[in-house]
Amino acid sequence: MFKVEIKNIKIRTKIGVSESERKKEQLLIVSLNYNYILSPKTNIDNIKFLKDYSVIIKYLKNFIKKSRYKTLEKLVLECKKQLKKQFKLKNVFLTIEKPFVAKKYGCESLSVSK
Repeated sequence: MFKVEIKNIKIRTKIGVSESERKKEQLLIVSLNYNYILSPKTNIDNIKFLKDYSVIIKYLKNFIKKSRYKTLEKLVLECKKQLKKQFKLKNVFLTIEKPFVAKKYGCESLSVSK
C-alpha cells in the first residue's frame, strides 16, 4: 500500500457563511493524505499505472475553485467524496485552512479536517 501526502496546496475561492465574506476570493490552504494499493505485478515505474498526484491536485483545485459552499465542513466532506469517487482512493484525510480568518481572530491557524 502506498501512502501519499500532499501539503499546503494554495487555492483561492469564494467561501463563507456571510454574504460579505463570499464577495471576494479567500486563500485556502489544503493538505491531503490518501492510500492506494497496487498489484505486485504492476509496473510502478510507469505513471499510467499509478494514481497521478498532479492530476489529483488539478482536480481538487478546480473542484474547490468552482464550489460555492458556505462552510469549510461542507467543502471538506464534498471534496473527500469526490476524490474517493473520481480516483478510487482509500483512507482520504483532508484539511482545509483559512489563514486570513485565523489572523483576524488572533489565531495562528483555523482549519477543518476529516
